[in-house]
Amino acid sequence: MLLTLLSLLSLHFYSPTIAQIKPISLLEISSERDLFSNYILAQESQQKEESSSDESLNIDPPAPVKLDGETLFEFRTNIEGIPNQERAEVAMKRIKEVAKDRSININNLVIKTIDDLYIIYVDNNLLLYLGESDAQANNKPLEELAQNYSEIIKNAIIEYRKKRTLSYFGIRGLLSLLSTILVIVIFRFLNWFVPVVSRRILEGRSVLFRTLRIQNWTLLSIYRQKQLTILSLKIIRWIIIFILLYFYIPLVLSLFPQTERLGKSVFNSFFGALGKVWAGFIDYLPNLFLIIITLVITHYLIRLCHPFFRAVEEERVTISGFYPDWAEPSYKLTVILIIGLAAAIIFPYLPGFDSPAFQGISILAGALVTFGGASTIANLIGGFVVIYTRAFQIGDRIKIDEYQGVVIEKTILSTRIRNQNNEIITIPNSILIISKIINYTATTRDLEQPLILHTTITLGYDVSWRLVHETLTNCALDTTDILDDPAPYVWQTSLDDFYISYQLRVCTNKTTSIEIGDIYTELHQKIQDKCAEVGIEIMSPHYAAVRDGNQNTIPENYLPKDYKTPGFRLHPLESFFQGNIEKDN
Repeated sequence: MLLTLLSLLSLHFYSPTIAQIKPISLLEISSERDLFSNYILAQESQQKEESSSDESLNIDPPAPVKLDGETLFEFRTNIEGIPNQERAEVAMKRIKEVAKDRSININNLVIKTIDDLYIIYVDNNLLLYLGESDAQANNKPLEELAQNYSEIIKNAIIEYRKKRTLSYFGIRGLLSLLSTILVIVIFRFLNWFVPVVSRRILEGRSVLFRTLRIQNWTLLSIYRQKQLTILSLKIIRWIIIFILLYFYIPLVLSLFPQTERLGKSVFNSFFGALGKVWAGFIDYLPNLFLIIITLVITHYLIRLCHPFFRAVEEERVTISGFYPDWAEPSYKLTVILIIGLAAAIIFPYLPGFDSPAFQGISILAGALVTFGGASTIANLIGGFVVIYTRAFQIGDRIKIDEYQGVVIEKTILSTRIRNQNNEIITIPNSILIISKIINYTATTRDLEQPLILHTTITLGYDVSWRLVHETLTNCALDTTDILDDPAPYVWQTSLDDFYISYQLRVCTNKTTSIEIGDIYTELHQKIQDKCAEVGIEIMSPHYAAVRDGNQNTIPENYLPKDYKTPGFRLHPLESFFQGNIEKDN
């Protein structure tokens, strides 16, 4: 019987409240138009109770009773086998029906008792019932709990009906319109204010800005300061717009009952997820702060390094012992070191740094560098060695092993030279550090001394060396692009069996392959002409063992005045001729 009554009470109740408590008889309740349906529901609930365990309290989690998206209270216990979730659904349905029906006077909401149950109803519309288990779950007397629930239901229904009046919609519509107009005005003001201020900053006088300098190097120009100020204004504008939208959209949606749930559910879900992200962000904030500070410092260090090394390269900033041609490679090396140091600082603080995937990528990268980058690292080291030893510069004429030409490109990994046939030769830098490099241009550029060219000619011993020296010197002085000071000179490099080697050495300021080739060509032509004019036969004589009748190879000015060239002596042939005469006789 009690179970039948409970099922009857659990059907479509509405949400009134009252301060008066009166007993109600079973006959009054059973007179409701849905008695038969409630009886069937009670029978089904009894069967569920018999098939389940005997425990009736705290079987299910708390079930909230809501109206218009707002939680009024919770059912925390089951009663006579009826799940609290089912009780909550029935109660919510009945309360909402009463709230929609304005013909029902909410002031008629009353609380009645029967046996151990407290029943809340209005105008014969049953809303919900409470038992002793509800009182125990809420740690309140059952009478006080019923009074609290009835007041909550009454206020919720009044508020529900109030939000759906014409005056309420008019006021909320006006507030929505004013909010929208205010947001649009602020947006338009920002879109007008920021460009105007930016334009005036750019076109105005530099009263608030001063150029920051270190020696002749401009650290931060006035124009750059203005650009940073304008960028800050734009960032502030977008921050203000985001904050306005953040508050404007939920506010407008919450003004109307039809969209209030959307504003509270969709946006609560969105901002709930955002809140979780924000909570994780707050927890990660110390690491993120360190990463941001490191990135900012790294960015500005690199930005500062570039103009500084450019100033060193252009000799606007001088450092003792630091050559201008070191500026660009030093800048690259500094950037690599800064980025490497920043990466070493940042990596341990990155999300997922300790994850197996991150560790696997790190191992793979290390393996690639170890096994595939050995030659690259060797070329890098060779490039820096060549740069800082200043072995050659762009435009220098050099010789590396059998390769000779003009340097047209010098990179960290390789060097390119163009030979006299306009062939481009690429040489890895790892070869340069183990090869002998001859630089024909460094003497003129670094030591401010002329380049020495030389050519060798071999002449017989019968030619006076003084005449040779004089003739070769005159040839050099008559040649274009050969310097008079230092004067050309001749070295006798060897006294061979048949001839003497004369090496003509000349000085010139020309260093390119074409210019040197032209000098050698003209010089050799002059030697041919001058030697022919003074009677010097350019040849390397070879002598047979028979010397009878030959002119002595000693120069004439060293021979005695009465010296005569000896005739041929044929004594070794006398027996030959005598033998032939006897045969004829």
